[in-house]
Amino acid sequence: MIAIITGDIIHSRRVNASDWMPHLKKLLKELATTEENWEIYRGDSFQLAVPVSLALESAFRIKSLIKCNNMIDVRLSIGIGTIDYKGKKITESNGSAFIHSGEAFEKLKNHTLIIKSPEKSFDEYFNPILRLVSFITDQWKPATSETIFYALSHKNLLQKEIAEKLSKDKTTINRALKRGAYDELAEILNLYSQKTSSW
Repeated sequence: MIAIITGDIIHSRRVNASDWMPHLKKLLKELATTEENWEIYRGDSFQLAVPVSLALESAFRIKSLIKCNNMIDVRLSIGIGTIDYKGKKITESNGSAFIHSGEAFEKLKNHTLIIKSPEKSFDEYFNPILRLVSFITDQWKPATSETIFYALSHKNLLQKEIAEKLSKDKTTINRALKRGAYDELAEILNLYSQKTSSW
């Protein structure tokens, strides 16, 4: 089993691609671990293959990175399944993980995060949670997004250390994490980990 994340940048034409593209490429490269596991296509769309266990955290990291720019946002679908054919590029590959990711992406209307797996009961349980998560993360301001992104990327660091790295006051970091519902996101990540541990 593997997870395929399909995404596209909302309002990408409002800003110069140089403002977000290099950062997104760097993150996708880090998350994918190999070049054939990620691709940006059509200018502002992308696909990424990650282990099932890392899929939701990867989506949160992508979201927080993109929201560092208040002019754009990102839609993300997570498809869990198999890869039956592996092409030279991820967009040439096929399998239930790709089908689930594509079908879920087509259902994104009034929210920006969705998941589809082989288990209907899992999807019915988790997608209402993700709709609420979407509502929260869609409201993130750049300062909150930057703090959330750094915290997700360096989970071993204390708030004091994050404050030092970002040259901010510890109180500012604490407030940003609270505004962004970081502790609640961490709980959802733990819940996701428990529900998918056997996959």
